[in-house]
Amino acid sequence: MSDQCYAQACLTPRLGGFGVRRIVDHAKIAFTASWFESKMQCGEAWELRKDLGPGGSQKRGSFEKDEQTLSHLMSEAPKARERQRLRRLKCEHAGAWISAVPSIVDGNDTVMKPRNFRISAAVRLGVPVLKGEVMCSLCKQNIDVLGDHAACCAKTTDLVHRHNRLRNLIDKICTEGNLSPVMEKKGILGDTPGRRPGDVTVPLWKGLAVDVAVTCPFSSHNVSMENPCENYADKRKHKKYDPGFVGSHYDFVAVVFETTGGLNEEGLNVLRQMFRFAARQENLQLSVYCGRAWARLSCNLQSSVSQAILNRIDGVPLDVVEDDSCDNQPEEGL
Repeated sequence: MSDQCYAQACLTPRLGGFGVRRIVDHAKIAFTASWFESKMQCGEAWELRKDLGPGGSQKRGSFEKDEQTLSHLMSEAPKARERQRLRRLKCEHAGAWISAVPSIVDGNDTVMKPRNFRISAAVRLGVPVLKGEVMCSLCKQNIDVLGDHAACCAKTTDLVHRHNRLRNLIDKICTEGNLSPVMEKKGILGDTPGRRPGDVTVPLWKGLAVDVAVTCPFSSHNVSMENPCENYADKRKHKKYDPGFVGSHYDFVAVVFETTGGLNEEGLNVLRQMFRFAARQENLQLSVYCGRAWARLSCNLQSSVSQAILNRIDGVPLDVVEDDSCDNQPEEGL
């Protein structure tokens, strides 16, 4: 790991890191918060120390410190792709998979295989997953060391599986909320071949048609966009389907994920409402159900993205350790 990658790993997951806090960065913030809280608790007039920082809670101070670190990393990023990666990792719930409890109580969505977790972590930190460019074993195009091609390669059914896993999970959440969803409902826009916007349709919800999609923020047409998921929802989904819903009995909603974990605002709102229904039916606190639901969606997405990379680089040596003291051959396919 480079110094930049390690600095990112030390950030809070809300800002693209892994929460590996460094004492040297947060010791003064913690001491200052403790000093002011103790002073207030004692009700005494203490003389201000010269080694104190700005007053406030430790949580707020540490978050502001992480924001400064992230801004510094973005300003030093050498390429637009790296700036885009750091920017999109700040999206809400993009890091939910990092702190997810790997439990099978509510399904296998949060149980990630070790190899998938390692690849997802490498992609999040911008660490190369290959020693050098190789040819995609499926479409014969080049895969760079960061593995971005795998998130867009349509040669196999990886993209379909990624879409269907998210669609099925959203349908399951609607079922948990007793909303009686219908997957891939036909005839929403009449007898029009190739126009099936209802990946998950909820007739009880005033006729809601939910279309699920995933886009990669590192593709050539997305890397310079501020909000790739919003652009995809507007230009690719609403532009295509909105005219057909005029005068119909259904409302159309586009739920667009990014491969880094971000989600468009419209998708956020409709999923939050689904979580409310499900939490009520499951007799759980809303915060408890929401935390688990975001973890399930996030782990599901990252497992699919990492598996697409593994499907194309499996068997390619990621690292070769040379040791003159032994005759062992370098391990392949690590």
